[in-house]
Amino acid sequence: MLVNFRFKNFKSFYNENELSLQATKDDELKEINTFSVDEKLFNKTEEHELLKSAIIFGGNASGKSNIIKGLTYMYNVIRLSSAQQFSNVVKSNEYYAFYENAYDEPSLYEVEIIKNGNLYRYGFTILHERIEKEWLYKRNERTSVVFERTRNKIKLTGNETAQSLINVPETTLFLSIGVNFNLSISNYLKDVIDWFNNLIIVFENNVNSLDIYSVENQKYKNLAVEILKKADIGIKNMNVVKDKIADLRDLNAVLAFNMQIQADPSKYGQLKQENENMYNIDLDTQFDVYNDKNEKVATRDIMLFKDRGFHSEGTTRLLCYLGYILASLDKGKIIFIDEIDSKLHFLVADYLLKMFNSIDKNPNNAQLICTAHNVMLMDDDLRRDQIYFTSKDKYGVSSLVSLADYKGVRKNDLFSKKYLAGFYSKLPNLNR
Repeated sequence: MLVNFRFKNFKSFYNENELSLQATKDDELKEINTFSVDEKLFNKTEEHELLKSAIIFGGNASGKSNIIKGLTYMYNVIRLSSAQQFSNVVKSNEYYAFYENAYDEPSLYEVEIIKNGNLYRYGFTILHERIEKEWLYKRNERTSVVFERTRNKIKLTGNETAQSLINVPETTLFLSIGVNFNLSISNYLKDVIDWFNNLIIVFENNVNSLDIYSVENQKYKNLAVEILKKADIGIKNMNVVKDKIADLRDLNAVLAFNMQIQADPSKYGQLKQENENMYNIDLDTQFDVYNDKNEKVATRDIMLFKDRGFHSEGTTRLLCYLGYILASLDKGKIIFIDEIDSKLHFLVADYLLKMFNSIDKNPNNAQLICTAHNVMLMDDDLRRDQIYFTSKDKYGVSSLVSLADYKGVRKNDLFSKKYLAGFYSKLPNLNR
């Protein structure tokens, strides 16, 4: 479970910003859109309900996508910083671009998460292409230090002897290598790594969950077909088609290889070695064919990618990330989707959002964090603390603000109308 994500000095965000999924004291839609966690994990003055979803609105280039990219970068540093072929991942940190001294100030990445009955606060700062600080705290009734690091100096709770023997390279996270040592804190390190490994992050250029509809996952395929029928797209059934690749030099093989690497960069070496086992993947979508008496006479097969151009871009995108959504709901995972409404009808995007804000469809308390442009989405069964806005000031600095932080917002306000009138966030001025 995600409680919050804090970040600073990354891309268009210069100042510290926070995306919080900790519910406010507002009782609106509390039973449907929030879920309770163990109150021992929080201070007595804090709410112990978390949001099932949060949606971020903002103009073009306002910084919406950079929030998800910031979490993605943190995820990649954790997974890749200890791998030799990805030793430059820390050096690729993107500082705020429009302040000349930003490179001389640390970038911050920190999450508060819940895993195996503990509340963890884990984070690190990067300065001058190296890990400047790193920390992990654990809370269950009370807060305790798991480890703290400043450059190469590590302080481990209850492991004073071991800490003098551990040498951590300046471009490597202790979290990434410490889990391999036989330490009393290893289980806590593993909890954090497992949490990140279970994240689902979807951008437009890496949507590829087609394999989830395979024979091994008939449940997901059937659910997806049911949703497609509700959306009146015309698809009656679908099946995954895999073609084995014999030569990576083949153009299609290269595209498939790149797609898999984008989805999971840590598998580069493994996929390179397993070249002979790689495959192209496509989706055979099936449509009914009728005669002039409107009687069904046959079924026509249309390949999603091979017959590119038949399906709309919206249908293609929906098919590519719908599997991720179904897996998230089934397993209670956290999913980030950039531009969830891109090329989709409003009612389809709204339906996907409502799947998470549901007791029946989301019994395992999966969490959805997404960005969107269609402001109509903010008017339909969302709490004020589920709505966020991004905007830029005249210096190009992005900021992230929750609707719950604005004063004078009433429950019956038409949020989209006020947003477009400029009440909540700076909007593009196209008439000047």
